[in-house]
Amino acid sequence: MELGKRFVDNGNGTVTDLETKLMWKQTDSFQDTSKWNNWFRAHEYIQGLDLDKFAGYSDWRMPNLEEAEGLHDENHSIKDMDRMDIFISPAFSPGGGFTSWTSNEMPHATAAIYYYRYGHANSNHKEDITKDSVRAVRDIEVREKAKGVLKKYPGFSDSPLPR
Repeated sequence: MELGKRFVDNGNGTVTDLETKLMWKQTDSFQDTSKWNNWFRAHEYIQGLDLDKFAGYSDWRMPNLEEAEGLHDENHSIKDMDRMDIFISPAFSPGGGFTSWTSNEMPHATAAIYYYRYGHANSNHKEDITKDSVRAVRDIEVREKAKGVLKKYPGFSDSPLPR
C-alpha cells in the first residue's frame, strides 16, 4: 500500500492507518502540553484523553513497540520541535517530539521507547524525562474479549440487518 494513501487525516485531530486499522492522535503529548513526559506521565496524558473523550473516544492507549515502529518510514518526514526530520507521514502534525514511549515494559524499571528521528528503539528508565513524548493510539476494530469476535462497529449489535 502506498504510504500517501495509507494514512488518512480524519479532520478531527486524528489520523487513521488503513493498513494496521489503528487511529492515532495527530499531535503528540509534547505538542498538547508543552512538557516532556516520563513513562508514568505519558500514561496520565493518555488517561486524560480518555476522560475528555478526545475525538469522541474513551479507549486511547499507549502504543506497543511494534505499533510505534510501524509509523516510521524514511521515505516521508515532518519536522519535530527542534526542526529536525522525524520519519513519519505528513498526515501527522509537525512540531512534536521525536520519540514515543511504548507500553512494552522491560527489566530494571525501564520501558521501550521509539525514536522517529533515528529509526530505532531503545530502553529508557520509566522515571527519566529527556525530551520524551507519547503518541496516543486506539484500535478501530476491537475483539470482544469473551467471544473473540471481531467487532467492526464496537458498541453496536451483530445484527445482519442493515444499519
